[in-house]
Amino acid sequence: MKRCFALSLILSAAAGCKEPVRTPEPPPAVATPAAPLFNGRDLTGWVQVLDSKWTVENGALVARQDPKGRREGESWLVTEKDYGDFLLNLKFRVTPGGNSGVFLRDPVPRSERLRAADGGKPPWDAGFEANINAEEPNYPTGSIWEIAKGPPGLERPGEWNEMQVKVQGDRVWVWVNGKLAVEATQKRSERGAIGLQRHGTERYRDKLVEFKDLTIQELRG
Repeated sequence: MKRCFALSLILSAAAGCKEPVRTPEPPPAVATPAAPLFNGRDLTGWVQVLDSKWTVENGALVARQDPKGRREGESWLVTEKDYGDFLLNLKFRVTPGGNSGVFLRDPVPRSERLRAADGGKPPWDAGFEANINAEEPNYPTGSIWEIAKGPPGLERPGEWNEMQVKVQGDRVWVWVNGKLAVEATQKRSERGAIGLQRHGTERYRDKLVEFKDLTIQELRG
């Protein structure tokens, strides 16, 4: 048996075989108890940036587009608190053909966003974004915008969908309806707000965006 194993190693070396390179897993982290990000009643703990209004209806955060608003009706709802490593759970529902997203570690201070006429640097560029758009050909729902592409077909358009996001160090995982969409490395912000997107432009004018059951567990190494 040992001679066969040794011969196998010799043949592998002769053939130039190499062990596959694996990205090391982050060190174990302790998760705090799950805490609600949204109380189901009002916008306590959140800051609205730009003009399209966010309201609370039947226990859900709801955003409808104001086509006369800045950035063609774009609007962002961001947490008052910043987060580093975390496990985020939420449910979302978007009108078929709609476009939204979940911002992760947006580092721009809320006061700076509110002072800027255009809301400041887009959260998907300042931090990064778990995309929600079932019809996006390159970065469908569950993808990390401009960083990692997930598979199509994980979202159920027009229905409530579950999303889970884990961010630890420079690694990010996204699951949609229990299926892993992406596992990627990102080198942007290390800490920042969590945010929700109400997409602008005429194309998405009549598309409804809804979120509920948002909870977070902070991860501590």
